Amino acid sequence: MSHQQLQALFSNPDKLRNLLSRKVRYLGEEYCISDILIEDNMLILSSHSNDAVQDDCYGRAHRMVPKQQRLRFRNNDGKPTAIWEEIIFLDGAL
Repeated sequence: MSHQQLQALFSNPDKLRNLLSRKVRYLGEEYCISDILIEDNMLILSSHSNDAVQDDCYGRAHRMVPKQQRLRFRNNDGKPTAIWEEIIFLDGAL
């Protein structure tokens, strides 16, 4: 994805929300885009094949939850971060 395409994507919150539920490969693992925190510039990826143990408020193992990756998709200047070079959309290009 080119720099101009990413800038157009970032400038429209509705286009960013269209990324929700898209399947991607990140660092060799399959994920689904489960949330986008526009104000925090964060993309949340969830894995359905790998689980992680979630601790309770006392640090004890409590339950299994989908493994997540929290990735900053743009920096404070609004420029795309390097994650876009690592993400592959599995259900077609944007």
